[in-house]
Amino acid sequence: MYDVATSLIYKWRRTVRARETGFAEVVVVPDKPFAASVPAAPPAVIELEIAGKVRLRIPLTTPPTLAAAMVKALGVS
Repeated sequence: MYDVATSLIYKWRRTVRARETGFAEVVVVPDKPFAASVPAAPPAVIELEIAGKVRLRIPLTTPPTLAAAMVKALGVS
């Protein structure tokens, strides 16, 4: 994919292990801008349909206590 020989990776590992710090920073940059090549995914949500009358969409980032309070406010147990 990035035209790096396996033997070179092992050589880098040996070199890094020989150093006192044991840390090597690596940055991999894609050939194409990532944002331009892949469309943004829609935000994940939990969606509840209650008795076919009410639809509640709760983002996954919502704290569990708040989500429970919203469901309770609709009278669902």
